[in-house]
Amino acid sequence: MNQKEFNDLHARCVDAFGTYADEAEKTATMLATCTAEPMPLAARLEIAVQEKNEVAAHLVYLAEKLILHDAARLGYAFTD
Repeated sequence: MNQKEFNDLHARCVDAFGTYADEAEKTATMLATCTAEPMPLAARLEIAVQEKNEVAAHLVYLAEKLILHDAARLGYAFTD
């Protein structure tokens, strides 16, 4: 992996984090509308779908971060 590849990997990690943060914010915004009364089924389903989107985005971010950490820890400035 050369410097350009490492930079691209870093950019993907930053993008994945941004996507995760956006999804987490959507979930938090939806949850802020909750009341003491039970939510209608449609609203509960919307939240459930959004939470799945958030979890999926989080997993993508964690996978990208793991690859980036390995590249940083092991070094990347070698030639093939």
